[in-house]
Amino acid sequence: MPLPVATYPPIDAAITLRATQWWLTLQSPDASAASRDGCARWRAAHPDHERAWQHLHDCSAAMASMPRGVARAALASPPPRPGRRRAIALMAATVIAAGAWQWQRGSPLLAWRADHATGIGERRRVTLQDGTVIDLDTDSAIAVQYGDAERRVTLLRGAIAVATAADVLGRPFRVGTAQGTLRALGTRFTVQVHDEATAVAVQAGAVEIRPADPAAAPRVLQAGERTRFGRAAIDAPESGDVADTAWTQGMLAVHDMRLDAFLAQLARYRPGRLGCSGAVADLRVSGIFPLDDTDRVLDALPHLLPVSVERWTRYWVSVRPRA
Repeated sequence: MPLPVATYPPIDAAITLRATQWWLTLQSPDASAASRDGCARWRAAHPDHERAWQHLHDCSAAMASMPRGVARAALASPPPRPGRRRAIALMAATVIAAGAWQWQRGSPLLAWRADHATGIGERRRVTLQDGTVIDLDTDSAIAVQYGDAERRVTLLRGAIAVATAADVLGRPFRVGTAQGTLRALGTRFTVQVHDEATAVAVQAGAVEIRPADPAAAPRVLQAGERTRFGRAAIDAPESGDVADTAWTQGMLAVHDMRLDAFLAQLARYRPGRLGCSGAVADLRVSGIFPLDDTDRVLDALPHLLPVSVERWTRYWVSVRPRA
């Protein structure tokens, strides 16, 4: 089943984004009757709303029915086969590079400090002693320290979704990262650590952000907001949406995202190296993609964009312009 072509005339970007938000909301096992009714009213409010919804539905059905490997036959042909000696050298270099890449992504030292951790492509839910629930994203690790004065979780790498529980001892709940500390104020929120910044989005309640630098002013982030902060400053808040928690449902939801950024997100869910050439880096991607089968997502890319996918091995994949 081929992926549907884009609808014509084009649908406004704000409508496609809202359709994506409704889709993610209804995919949740906690979707309420009120949400289903609200989506139905939104779809009926304008013909373009229904067009956007149907296109999203058709794309999702086509992605689900696409057999693994079917699209690979249409991918660009690999480079001319090298000689035996060169092939052996290339394979050895690829294996070594892939191993080095994995070492950088998942340091054994961090795993040693962690109380809970996930491997690449794995997601896990843990319930702490007070009833707080934490979902760990792919390649994530946390350390848990509950004492008399506070409940503290340190995010060592990756991303988590937190639903805090009330504490009979009245201890505050905090999440620490290399860039600072978050204090939950009756909250559901997500946190992701990057090299030089921490990203946080609040779904319910509020979160107080305190950068590591004592001179930096704290900020309270409200439900429906997200931001990033470093050790010395906090970015201005912007509106969050259900895409912030899509990974907890096994989906990657993107809207008008650069291809290089999209592949960087997808790479977190598969071993090895995944990237693209500069010639296609600024192509834009929108949609909802399954995280449990990243090869299927890569097979779909040539149907969505003018690109080809070159697989040197499973651990070394590059996206390039279509020949």
